[in-house]
Amino acid sequence: MRYALERFISDIQAAIVATGKVPADLIEITTPKPNIPADRTFVTFKAAKALGVDPVRLAADLATAIVPPSDSLIGEVTATGAFLNVTLHPQRLAAAVLAEIETYGDAYGSVADGANRTVVIDYSSPNIAKRMHVGHIRSTIIGQALVHIFRALGYRVIGDNHLGDWGTQFGIILAAMQRYGRPQNEGEAAMAELEALYARYNAEMKDNPALEDEARRWSLALEQGDPTARELWQWCVDLTMRAAQRNYDRLGVRFDYAYGESFYEAMLPGVIEEALQSGAAFRDVDGAVVAELDKLPRFIVQRSDGGTVYITRDIATIKFRLQEFNPSHIIYVVDARQELHFRQLFAIVRAMGYAHDVELIHVPFGVITTPDGQPLSTKKGNMVYLESLLDDAVARARALVDAKSPTLSPEERAQIAEAVGIGAVIYNDLYQDPRRNITLDWDRMLSIEGNSAAYLQYSHARCRSILRRAAEEGMLSTEADPGLLTHPSEQRLVRHLARLPEAVREAGARYAPFVIADWCYTTAREFGIFFEQCPVLRAETPALRAARLQLVSATANALRNGLALLGIQAPERM
Repeated sequence: MRYALERFISDIQAAIVATGKVPADLIEITTPKPNIPADRTFVTFKAAKALGVDPVRLAADLATAIVPPSDSLIGEVTATGAFLNVTLHPQRLAAAVLAEIETYGDAYGSVADGANRTVVIDYSSPNIAKRMHVGHIRSTIIGQALVHIFRALGYRVIGDNHLGDWGTQFGIILAAMQRYGRPQNEGEAAMAELEALYARYNAEMKDNPALEDEARRWSLALEQGDPTARELWQWCVDLTMRAAQRNYDRLGVRFDYAYGESFYEAMLPGVIEEALQSGAAFRDVDGAVVAELDKLPRFIVQRSDGGTVYITRDIATIKFRLQEFNPSHIIYVVDARQELHFRQLFAIVRAMGYAHDVELIHVPFGVITTPDGQPLSTKKGNMVYLESLLDDAVARARALVDAKSPTLSPEERAQIAEAVGIGAVIYNDLYQDPRRNITLDWDRMLSIEGNSAAYLQYSHARCRSILRRAAEEGMLSTEADPGLLTHPSEQRLVRHLARLPEAVREAGARYAPFVIADWCYTTAREFGIFFEQCPVLRAETPALRAARLQLVSATANALRNGLALLGIQAPERM
């Protein structure tokens, strides 16, 4: 599919070529600066130099010579110095954009650039036997948004929850359960008990070396496949995933696979041997396998006692993904503190002869802080756990919904509160560059004014309310003339709706969901201006009312699609 703005650019290129003054390979159409009254521009310097002509004269000659066809999206063509500035034809643009939104519906904004190539996105990755806390929410939310965005770009997306289900800490957990007994609760309560057992055993172990030996025995038993150790370990895995799934369901998160680190255990000896054989790593004097690549700090691939480390398992993971999925991209959504790890991982994988034609991408993100800027930390005692965070968000949203919409049924208010509360948590993460630290500021997060999910959801609900009222009063018409939408605020809104496919492409190219969030916020803001300046149900004529109702419907559709890319629900009422 080719959207209106793509056709507009093609129209400009064709019109320039038709003058016979510039060949197609010298034409580059760009977006002008915000202070330039044009939609696209052709800067003639490069072409003029190649053609041996004056760039100012070339722009002027083109402006005079261009005669767009009657069905072209080209409006006015003017020259300012060496810049050929082109504006969109307002009536034709409105007709094209509203028709596209109506035709494509939920698919509006999607493109086929990915050509069904495969992208693997590694995100969330909680640790087994520990509750999910706000530290996990950023990877989960950003990763799920990227899944939606890359699917909208036409890729086959594999979402993989790379579970932290292996390592020396399990020796302590298993020993603690044998010593003190398994937790008897379920869900988050059982997870809290497991954490307390781990902390208790760890504390006693400092004064009792025999407990440390016992933990080592359990760790070795687990690695060697001891049935009792494996049964206890699997119980921990299942318990953790049941608890995590409730949070995932509320956040609208869906994975295709949840391969834990343990899945790659059998591959590790072969990975180490390959690293040595390829020359990507070497055995140090103490027997450890180490690597020094691309001027990066030396790192361990296998400990001197034969044990493996995170990077060993990560190499195996990439090898498996290459063989199993044949991806064009592998994207890791992991916090910024792991940047060196991923530079080392990508370097050794390539040195081993893998992934030379695959994009290996680390999408880093900052931490979550309290309103006074303090990082959340278990050690500091201010950690917020994910289930509690979501419950708190929904409870606060319910208070707002009860106050503003008391006539709705309790069931409907509960549904809206869930959508608004969860949406607030998601949008608070996604509306800004992921590298920035984010703050839990409930007043801002739940405000129906300004840059918040509630404001965007309210804008969608307002659109739907207008359309319901029009239907009740018999005002909806199948015949509408978008050419009547000539008011400046109408045109600004139409132009912005036309940008959703561009925003999807930009968000994918930058691995940046905030591009979509910004598009949604601008949509809501432009709709608010349009609603203030252009009466809809009380428009001057029935024909104008029909055209504006079509614009309201298109806005609701496009805004719902934008929110869906972020994983945020768009309620019909608020």
